[in-house]
Amino acid sequence: MNKKTKILIIVIGFIFFAFITFKNFKKGKESPQVLKKQEIKTVEKANFPKLTEKSERVKRGENITAILTRNGLTRAEAYTMIQEVKKTYNLAKIRAGNKFKIIKANDKFIKFIYYIDINKYLEVKRKENNFSSKIITIPYTTKKSIIKVKIESSLFEAILKENEKPELADILASLYDYDVDFNRDLRKGDVLIAIIEKKYLKGKFVKYGNIIASSFINNGSRIDIIRYRRKNGEYGYFHPDGRAVKKMFLKSPLPFMRITSRFGWRRHPILGFSAKHNGVDLGAPVGTKVRATASGTIIARGYDRVRGRYIILRHPNGYRTHYYHLSRYASGIRRGKKVSQGQIIAYVGNTGRSTGPHLHYGVQKYGRYINPLTLKSPSLKPLSKLEIPAFKRYSRKIIRLFNEIIVFNMNQREINKEISNKLNTISPHFL
Repeated sequence: MNKKTKILIIVIGFIFFAFITFKNFKKGKESPQVLKKQEIKTVEKANFPKLTEKSERVKRGENITAILTRNGLTRAEAYTMIQEVKKTYNLAKIRAGNKFKIIKANDKFIKFIYYIDINKYLEVKRKENNFSSKIITIPYTTKKSIIKVKIESSLFEAILKENEKPELADILASLYDYDVDFNRDLRKGDVLIAIIEKKYLKGKFVKYGNIIASSFINNGSRIDIIRYRRKNGEYGYFHPDGRAVKKMFLKSPLPFMRITSRFGWRRHPILGFSAKHNGVDLGAPVGTKVRATASGTIIARGYDRVRGRYIILRHPNGYRTHYYHLSRYASGIRRGKKVSQGQIIAYVGNTGRSTGPHLHYGVQKYGRYINPLTLKSPSLKPLSKLEIPAFKRYSRKIIRLFNEIIVFNMNQREINKEISNKLNTISPHFL
């Protein structure tokens, strides 16, 4: 073996040794890292909590303690949570029918969600033995839309015909509560136009928002109503001349009904002789909600053989209203309690001297009974002289849109194409 061959063998051997050494070094260096990653995955898998979510509604007569204890909290823990959350929301006020959620991790209570109303919910988080809480506003997207309906038989059917939700009929009817009785004043061919807000969540329609403005042509007469923010920041509904839509009395204590007996002399259906009828009888199914037509104080609540279950309210300026033949009273209704206009005070029944389910509704002024159907109710809180100029400039823009729809007799498709984009020309400050 010559000298060159020996050198070549030594070099090859050195290279081979260096390669093996480097490979083993790299393997030794990486192995702990690979092992560490595997260990992490195993640990994560072992410790990853199993989340469960349960949705329910508050049952009639159920309180918050009962809800929490049957969902994993002890009575002591439930008490602690109620007290710590009280600064955010009083859980004693939960209402039957409202939705709530219980979230657990590995079967341990960690979160409680209660939907206060359609706009917001309460979120309570548990961390060891403490509870944090906050009220969250549901992030709706609001869009403005113009609708037009033509009355053939009822507002309800007209709304459905335009593929709107039935609750819109109640919203629009309540807007005209002071000016129109939708049970007896509607005529075939009446037209209602409204600019409304629609609320969307994740692209899906959820509910209607405010009515921005409305125009109702009823039996040839036109009633325009506009929502406006006053200088004190409060919103209200007004006619174009600045008169407040809200009046002292609603037109009717029932949202939808039929008149079965009018005010004045009549032949009594049970006694068989003529007698003065000091009110109107409104036919409606048992259980229909009865509203206070004006704000006032309950001065009588009771039962007798003639009136059945009854309520009498006292109002300002010498007025009293009477509600007879009730099936039951609303929660909290008792003598001496103050009620607000539109508040549910009772439910239609057939008690006392009655031939069928109905509400007897009467109105007194300084002790004398007057006809509820012809009562001229005064407007409340009109716009001030300082507010009128800005309001009229704003209202003229809306009236101009309504006039265009009416004059050209536009259908819904034409409105969507020609008018809807003009809503942007109206100051958003007031919308």
